[in-house]
Amino acid sequence: MKLNERLLNSFEYNGKTYAINLSFDKVLDFQDIHGHDELDIEDRIPLMLYALDVECEESEQAFVVDYILKNVLQLGNGADEEEAYDLLGNPLPKAPRQYKEPTVDFVEDAELIYASFRQAYGINLSKELGRLHWYEFIALLNGLPDGTIMHQVRSIREWTPSKRDSSEYKKQMRKLQKAWSLKGKSRKGE
Repeated sequence: MKLNERLLNSFEYNGKTYAINLSFDKVLDFQDIHGHDELDIEDRIPLMLYALDVECEESEQAFVVDYILKNVLQLGNGADEEEAYDLLGNPLPKAPRQYKEPTVDFVEDAELIYASFRQAYGINLSKELGRLHWYEFIALLNGLPDGTIMHQVRSIREWTPSKRDSSEYKKQMRKLQKAWSLKGKSRKGE
């Protein structure tokens, strides 16, 4: 997301421009379908495109979904990242990738996210269906202030013990981590 550019509502793939609806609820539907292992992938692909209002030739569908995952939603493994350069044209070193457990699950944490958006921003997510762009949603989610329940839960899930922590504090935090751990396999967030 760039502040000096319009939010994405189309993308180019293989020389063609595709319209796409990236409202947060549509992306959550897309992720729901993507993670629905009971359906064959061949059955999920057209449904995933339908969820985002993307129309394309049947022969292109799998490639377009892969492109959306890796480049539009940036849910890929990062293997396709462009190399960054400094002002003199020298390649910049890549930051080490951190593979950590997700701290948000959009299904399990739905009520916490809803309450936190209401508390922090006065946003009723139910009234933003079809309107709030995915990039805005993620920026707001990641920027939730300390006093919100979702920020507190994420902090608990991310906590790792340090040498300065007392044994009582470590015990209390491990208990909280167990209580707030993500239970099932559904839509994982950041």
